[in-house]
Amino acid sequence: MGIVKRALAGALLLVLALVIIAVLAGNSSPPSAREKNLPMNHSDVECSLNVSFQTPKNAQIGGWIDKRITEVTNGSEITLMDWFVVYPHMNLTSPPEGWNAYLIYWPEKFNLTLPCSMGGFTMALVGRESGQSFYQAVLRNETPPKHARDCWGEGNGRWLELPPGKAYFAVQYIPTANVTWKLTVLTPTRTWTDFRDYHIFFETPVELNATCTCPVETLVGRFEASIKAQGFKETELWTTPRENDCFKPLSAKLYRRGDEYLYVEFAQVKGLDLVRVLMVLAEEKEVVKAYAEGFTAVGGED
Repeated sequence: MGIVKRALAGALLLVLALVIIAVLAGNSSPPSAREKNLPMNHSDVECSLNVSFQTPKNAQIGGWIDKRITEVTNGSEITLMDWFVVYPHMNLTSPPEGWNAYLIYWPEKFNLTLPCSMGGFTMALVGRESGQSFYQAVLRNETPPKHARDCWGEGNGRWLELPPGKAYFAVQYIPTANVTWKLTVLTPTRTWTDFRDYHIFFETPVELNATCTCPVETLVGRFEASIKAQGFKETELWTTPRENDCFKPLSAKLYRRGDEYLYVEFAQVKGLDLVRVLMVLAEEKEVVKAYAEGFTAVGGED
């Protein structure tokens, strides 16, 4: 019996030694790769929003937020002011006609939700006649010496004619470092159909520490895969995005599924650990093109 016990103990020690050797062999990657936990293909990295601190805790992150988002790093604050209006040709003293806007978080409806999004603004717009849009993005340093720059260097934003048709529009923000963010969560109180009325939200100022658990290139690849899994196929984009004073393009693609067109653009916000994602979905390519060109984070070809 003693011989059997010693034999079993020896066998267990041998198995344990083999297991330890296998673990050590499997963990032979350079220390930097192990510490960052970033595999070469990133295939086993989950993409989700990691929130380590938030106040108030009951605010629903990932939905509508207002036009300001601020990064706080080492006492300095830099704000991206990203805002737009869309309205029909009209006398501003008369009721709007020919356009309707609907507050709908449509990425969830079409299974196009970005898992790392801190939030943004989404809506459906229906134009029965042509209209106009105004879009302006500004980076503002909130700490002395305070200064701001318009992303196109014009100081007055961009105007664009919009064709009639229905478009689903969304802007989302992805944090790429675990730093402090300040933003305002918007809770809609009623349907928005009057283009002169923007006071339809209950506003909750929020401060949080958050980042995406996967690298942005992994998120882009995963999101593209989910788009294609729904039957969309990449089609030729009408222009090549380029860098401007505030944004560096990371990816801009146009997809088609039957009569539907989907434009998706990822752009790094310069000076911030933040990626801005623009999505436009419509049944007409010219409608998608008009909205994408009006609200795109980057300009077209020279």
